[in-house]
Amino acid sequence: MNIPDINSGNYHFTVNEEDEIIYIFQSKYSPTDNQSQGDNDLRNFIGARQWFSDEASVDRLLNSTACQDLKSLVRGKNIKDKINYQVISIFVTNKNFNTHAKEYIETVEHFETFDCRDLFDKYTYFADDENTFPAKEIFITNHSKIDYNLPDGTISKVYSIKANELIKLDGIQDRTLFYKNVRYGVGKTRVNKSIKNTIEDANEHNNFFLYHNGITIVCQSLNEDLSNNKISLSGYAVINGCQSMLTFYENRNKLSNNLFVLVKIIELNLTSSRVKKITYFANNQNSIGLKDLRSNDSVQRSLQREFEELFSNQVLYRRKKGESDEGYDECIEKDFAAQLIKSVYLSKPHHTHLKQKLFGEDYPIIFSRNINAEKIYFASLLYSIVKDNSSLLDNEKIRNYGLSLFFFSHILACIMREDDLGTAILKNPHDYITTNKEDTINTLQKMWELITPDINLEIEEYTTQNNDFFDYKNLFKNNSFIQTMTNKIKSDYTRLIRRSSEDSFSEIYNSQTNSNQGN
Repeated sequence: MNIPDINSGNYHFTVNEEDEIIYIFQSKYSPTDNQSQGDNDLRNFIGARQWFSDEASVDRLLNSTACQDLKSLVRGKNIKDKINYQVISIFVTNKNFNTHAKEYIETVEHFETFDCRDLFDKYTYFADDENTFPAKEIFITNHSKIDYNLPDGTISKVYSIKANELIKLDGIQDRTLFYKNVRYGVGKTRVNKSIKNTIEDANEHNNFFLYHNGITIVCQSLNEDLSNNKISLSGYAVINGCQSMLTFYENRNKLSNNLFVLVKIIELNLTSSRVKKITYFANNQNSIGLKDLRSNDSVQRSLQREFEELFSNQVLYRRKKGESDEGYDECIEKDFAAQLIKSVYLSKPHHTHLKQKLFGEDYPIIFSRNINAEKIYFASLLYSIVKDNSSLLDNEKIRNYGLSLFFFSHILACIMREDDLGTAILKNPHDYITTNKEDTINTLQKMWELITPDINLEIEEYTTQNNDFFDYKNLFKNNSFIQTMTNKIKSDYTRLIRRSSEDSFSEIYNSQTNSNQGN
């Protein structure tokens, strides 16, 4: 296999463990201005992805003539165990992409590129100092506006303004427009991507005003010329909406006359202490995450009703922040429920830390029609057994580590699936979490006590084989490790019940029920 030399050019990489992404960087610098960047370097750079395609390729990289610093990074980041991660390539140059380069870039997925024009438009001239801008005229719509004036003379007005008018304001490119904001651009966040996606869909431009929270501007002077539908601002600064303004600017060629934004403009002295208060409160409101947005959908409402009917209000399924659990014996948060489903029913405990995905792209898979209150509550029993008896684990560091607890809950579910009764309970746990709950808990606890010696042994052997190092924070996120360890523990359990059939899940459960009946 012909793989480009990874020493050719300035390479670096980093790993985002939470999103399971490997970022590969390369930079190309020219000491001469106005140089052209062709596609050959880009093609070679993308070809270097093959070093991270499988374990054999990583081994070849480690045995190659690549620089030692790079190979140390590969070893230190355990790249060999992360070949299932997505690879994103980032290429930066102070040259300008030519036509061939631009055409090639369009054909490659997961490829972020920045040439001189991009750097100049988006990232150069960072400034924190106050800057007084000259008066700027902005056209507003002829729709109604809101006036809110305070007795002390402070004037505030709310308008509907086109985004392509807002980007006429000075100071966007060098960020001086936002010097009073609490932060500058924060990269490709979920919200920024959502704004960008709406901008790219011209059919959604009319709806943008309904979707967006708006921009807040403070200025020294605000003058209206309503007969001509325009206003004039001077000495202005954006104190809320920096991310949106930057996204508008970076996608300015896609803005249309149908994309309007709610804009609040406050006229007051920029040195006033009130500016700091307005900035603080405008940026200090509770954020709304994806899981909050799911709170009112039919799935979550239905699950909450099921819990109420099943447990007569003894167990609260909290689908909204702030719901009181007063009067309930137990409370299960909906994000915790998503993690339980992911680990126990979908066998992906290594994905339980990806909370954005739980209520994003994975949401319909997690909260499918196969999931109900009974299954969620049963999964919580598995988790409680592991957590309440984690002292049986020899490795102290994993006793309270969230991902390891979800992994061992997954292990208990896998062992149950090796048994006919266990499989039946997972499919329909109603009776086993209500009338037979005590027998179920005792059986699960006995199962946990039986398998923990083998778990401890497997972890000890893995640690010994890896220079007495058990990288638990990364290993419990790694698909290969999860699958290997799961198979080993299941095999250990199979050997156990072959030697002693009374240690099977069914036999233990029947023993519990017979014992209780005898009493």
